[in-house]
Amino acid sequence: MYEIVMPQLSDSMDEGKLIAWKVSVGQEVKSGDVIAEVESDKAIMEVETFKDGIVKELLVKEGEEAKVGSVIARIETDKKSSKEEIKTSQEVKHEKAKQEETQEIQAKPKLDIAPKKAQSVQKQSDETVKNISPKARAKAAQYGIELQTLTQHTGKTQLHAQDVEAYMQEHYFTPKAQQLLKTYKLETSLFSLDHKIDATEVQEYIDRHEIPLPHAISSIQKAIINNVTLSAQKPVFHMYEHGDAMLLEQNRQHSITAWLIKIFATVMMRHETFRSRLYDESIAVYPNASIAVAVADAKELYMPVVKNANTLSIKEIDAVLKSFKSKLQTKSFRSQDMQGSTFGLSNLGMLGVERFDAMINKDDAAIMAVGGINEGEISLTLSADHRLIN
Repeated sequence: MYEIVMPQLSDSMDEGKLIAWKVSVGQEVKSGDVIAEVESDKAIMEVETFKDGIVKELLVKEGEEAKVGSVIARIETDKKSSKEEIKTSQEVKHEKAKQEETQEIQAKPKLDIAPKKAQSVQKQSDETVKNISPKARAKAAQYGIELQTLTQHTGKTQLHAQDVEAYMQEHYFTPKAQQLLKTYKLETSLFSLDHKIDATEVQEYIDRHEIPLPHAISSIQKAIINNVTLSAQKPVFHMYEHGDAMLLEQNRQHSITAWLIKIFATVMMRHETFRSRLYDESIAVYPNASIAVAVADAKELYMPVVKNANTLSIKEIDAVLKSFKSKLQTKSFRSQDMQGSTFGLSNLGMLGVERFDAMINKDDAAIMAVGGINEGEISLTLSADHRLIN
């Protein structure tokens, strides 16, 4: 069975779109036949088969996208197993004639066919070379690697720069050294490739050149980056105030954050702009006060929502906040936990922060940054979207 994969038509291509199939299941194909058109991030290209056979499966629908390297079609190279071929009398006659021709050739003196074989090998080599990206060609030339050697070593029908890099790593670096190269995203060209390089040598290079350790951005971090980028584009104004904290301190059976949520929810029900969201051509006013609360651990920041806080008792709000702490510890927040707010609250007072500004969460109208309590007063900073709140 011969598998055709989604080719990497450019070095920046991660996936491609199947524009059109040029064959159908059950159809016989020859090496070099175009079987599909694929759209990369730069152009539409034709995909060929490099083996004869019968089309067994077409795994991607026209218009769908597939990851580079994923199987998009399978071709049965053993025709007998893919089709029950019933030989007609004409086919039998043809085979008999072919056998007679073969016997006749064998009876004649042998000719020197080496030039024809050389032409055939050269033709196959040229066909293989067509499927090597320009960057891969340049990299192979840089290292002095024969293209035919690469194709035979990898067994791939399409080669890219990373295939050349992988070939060099395998030949000149120990497995542990290869892992360091991958972790720190280092290329083999940084080293003298005249001996087998171990992990100690690679680590010494990293330390000597103070190479930073790259960390992948998590999905949560991507969401935070997107959120603060959008928030920074809002026309925001700030109001700085102090509040009497006497009652908050006298009622410590519930957290200060819980009391503030209860107070802010009450205010939101009196002022609908704090229950509003701005859309393209309208303002949506929600019937209840739902408040996002900033919670964080050493790495991640979350904004889970106390939904319909105006309908909850102080005891119920406290219970919701405790559930947030539990989910933070177990990393069990769900996407629905973060939805539905129009107002936000971030409290850093318990960490000794006197005052700070907070960025408005997602599509919310405003956020309150709560600082520490000093001489019976708690510091408050309101950041409001000026398009909604005046």
